Amino acid sequence: MLYSIVSWCPRFYFLLVAGCVLLGDSRFARGQTDEQHDVEIVSTEDVGRFRSVKDPDLTQVAESIVKRTNQFRETEDLDPLTTDETLRQTAQKFADYMAETNRYGHTADGRQPSQRVAAQGYEFCIVAENIAYHFRTKGIATDALAEQAFTGWQNSPGHRRNMLKPHVTETGVALSQSESTGVYYAVQLFGRPKSASTTFTLRNRAAATVQYTIGERSFELPPKYSRKHQVCRPPTVKVMNGDDVVAERTPENDSTLTLISSDDGVKIE
Repeated sequence: MLYSIVSWCPRFYFLLVAGCVLLGDSRFARGQTDEQHDVEIVSTEDVGRFRSVKDPDLTQVAESIVKRTNQFRETEDLDPLTTDETLRQTAQKFADYMAETNRYGHTADGRQPSQRVAAQGYEFCIVAENIAYHFRTKGIATDALAEQAFTGWQNSPGHRRNMLKPHVTETGVALSQSESTGVYYAVQLFGRPKSASTTFTLRNRAAATVQYTIGERSFELPPKYSRKHQVCRPPTVKVMNGDDVVAERTPENDSTLTLISSDDGVKIE
């Protein structure tokens, strides 16, 4: 587990594990996934006694986080995300679990985000998760909690990458409060459903074996053979001659690309 501590001003700290922020009598932590196993136990000794005078509307907080996320993506020329109910329910169950147990981490319940999503019935090509917790002894208003969660994720490189993944299309956000500590747990899931994957067939009608790439993967296809691909992200097929690209094409879903001999070697039809 790696920790990085940056001091901004007296009594205001970031601790990145993920991460946490201490501001006077408040505490905030955040985490994003790519298959990590850190779990933190949150107790009243960590956060202090809860004396709420402000009760945020957690549904409105979640909606605000989605809105802010889409505004952020728009500034980066990315498509907005739609809320998927299955992702939202998965996020809610995990937020509830962390609130009930005060166990904090992407594997707090013994599962990875991808396993929780699959168990809920979401068939995915891509899934990513951001988590956070926030505490303030006198409570926090709806807008302030939404801003704290969103800004914390936005300003953290790993979480920011999840928010700006170009090929995710859906999101689900939920929050839950611990009755024993008063801590608010936030979960934001990002997904691209399997139904959005691209399936295509490549046929080699050229006279020789053809080398080609899709993304970072390389393939060989002998003459008179076909291969079917299913990929999550919109693919570009590049036909290679050594290190040189001699032909390329972005296939549509359920399409067939044919490799044929040409004066330059191979072309795609």
